Amino acid sequence: MATHTFTLNHPQLGGLTGRLVDHQHADGQPVVEPIVQFRSIPYATIPARFTQSVLLDHIPEHFDSRPHRDFTQYGAGCPQVPQPKGRGSARGGHVPGDVPITYDERACLNLTISVPVKTLEATSGSKTRLLPVMVYVHGGGFVEGTGHISALHDTTKMAELAAHEGMDVVIVSIGYRLNWQGFIACTDLLDESRERGEPAFNYGLRDQRTAFRWIREHIAGFGGDADNITAFGESAGAISLYIHGCTDVPLFRRVIIGSGTPSNVGTSATLDDFDTYYHRLLSYLSITEPTRRGRLHALRATPISRIIDFIRDHSVQAMKPFFGPEAAFFPPQQQLLWTTEGDILANCPWLEDIMIGDDFFEGLMLAPKLLETTSGNFIERVQGILGEEPARRVLGAYGITPGMDEGLFWQRAMVFLGDVLFSEPTHSTAGALARHSRQRRVYRWQFSLQNPFPGSPYSYGTGHHFIELLYVFMTLSARMPTHRDGFLRRQGEEMARAWVRFANGRPPLPGARPYDLPVPGRGDGGSIMVCDMLRGWTVRTRAEDEVISREDLWGERRYQGWEVLNEEIKRVGRAAAGGGEEKERIEATRDQLRMLVRWDNTGE
Repeated sequence: MATHTFTLNHPQLGGLTGRLVDHQHADGQPVVEPIVQFRSIPYATIPARFTQSVLLDHIPEHFDSRPHRDFTQYGAGCPQVPQPKGRGSARGGHVPGDVPITYDERACLNLTISVPVKTLEATSGSKTRLLPVMVYVHGGGFVEGTGHISALHDTTKMAELAAHEGMDVVIVSIGYRLNWQGFIACTDLLDESRERGEPAFNYGLRDQRTAFRWIREHIAGFGGDADNITAFGESAGAISLYIHGCTDVPLFRRVIIGSGTPSNVGTSATLDDFDTYYHRLLSYLSITEPTRRGRLHALRATPISRIIDFIRDHSVQAMKPFFGPEAAFFPPQQQLLWTTEGDILANCPWLEDIMIGDDFFEGLMLAPKLLETTSGNFIERVQGILGEEPARRVLGAYGITPGMDEGLFWQRAMVFLGDVLFSEPTHSTAGALARHSRQRRVYRWQFSLQNPFPGSPYSYGTGHHFIELLYVFMTLSARMPTHRDGFLRRQGEEMARAWVRFANGRPPLPGARPYDLPVPGRGDGGSIMVCDMLRGWTVRTRAEDEVISREDLWGERRYQGWEVLNEEIKRVGRAAAGGGEEKERIEATRDQLRMLVRWDNTGE
């Protein structure tokens, strides 16, 4: 099919040619509101590996191999271990519109913009209403991700739905550096950065800051309102947005956080911990230079493919940003921990409305890591961390008991650890936001739809990690089952609609109320938006949800488990022997539970 084009005369950037989607989408579905997508516009350059990116204020003559000012095709992603996309993948095969992805560490800082044609045609008018802007930050454990150049994450259908229903938005998807390229930290680089007078570490997070700065400076030329930005992300993308919300650098007005808080990856690792991991990389690459300059020179001269080999050969599923004071990323004296992250986000002075949620069965992705674990060994390890009686209370809330059936244990251990990593921090943050955020609206949600595509470890799993990505962009709607009047397809549309409504300053769902804590003695607070396989999207109080979800085939909402887990970790941490402040002892206790499955860059 021939590519139709649209050329915009941007007031600052000049002529930009984008892809005009005016007839049908990649899956053959008709277009009702034409959209222009400008694919992979460069927003920054990278002077050298492991240096901070530099904002662009123009379109470079030479950035990648595409024709100058032609943004009808995707550019490059950050080099990474490619994830499976065909048959047997969680998406049920290649997504319509999939194209081969190219990787280039120097040309990966680009962003994709989807905007209604009618908005672009009106931008020359002096009284044009600027539209709300939505900015998507992809996930992938800070190790992989191509959400800004991906058919699965294509934002044209979301932009079209918004335009068709009178809630027009401009949607931007941003790329940033990943794995070692974005999240390396070590004393060698700290010393070098101090010599250069630039911030150290967190190159990927600072790329994101630079992308938001580019958006704020240039989005008006696409019809977007730079003062009305809603950021949304899942997993590492959500963690990123949460982290930005804990800083004093305003980037967006509203945020949608899905399955991600900083404590998911752990926040207590020190520079010494990162140094240990850095030297493991040097050893893997046989870099033995005795000086800092020699080591960094050799590391920068190493082909990027060899650095990616480390990720592949060590099966690294997640890396983490550096939270220590050496990075100067957070306000002075601010310590971002599991015990403090909710309060810090709640007190962000520049952030207005917040949506926060998770998936019902986040721990399904941990199944392979628990294959060889027995109930006896697991219970013993938890007892070693918490003590016998607290462990009994915590594990009892999840039905994990001595001598139980090993197959049932495997299932419940996945649920337990998924809650430790994702759902409990989400629940705790929602509570902190409710306690402290009276000046803003906070909405809580949980996603409990199945993966309807056979052939992958996630097939028919209810509410697994990242499941919402198969729905919210509507790029797989033609592949969804058609029974029940296209029930699953309709839930994806409703999710996209809810996200767009929120970006327009409206309640995400009709009848949705801001999240609040239960009233003592009444228990009816905590309004939550739930999407499940029986009812689709509904709004309930916590009391209602506790009754309704008790009848769900896939299990009830685990409020009690989350709260027992939170209470016992804090109780044990407070009583723990050793130095440091109470909150640091609590953090150490939780970190031990979190690392029952090792999956980040400071684990083995």
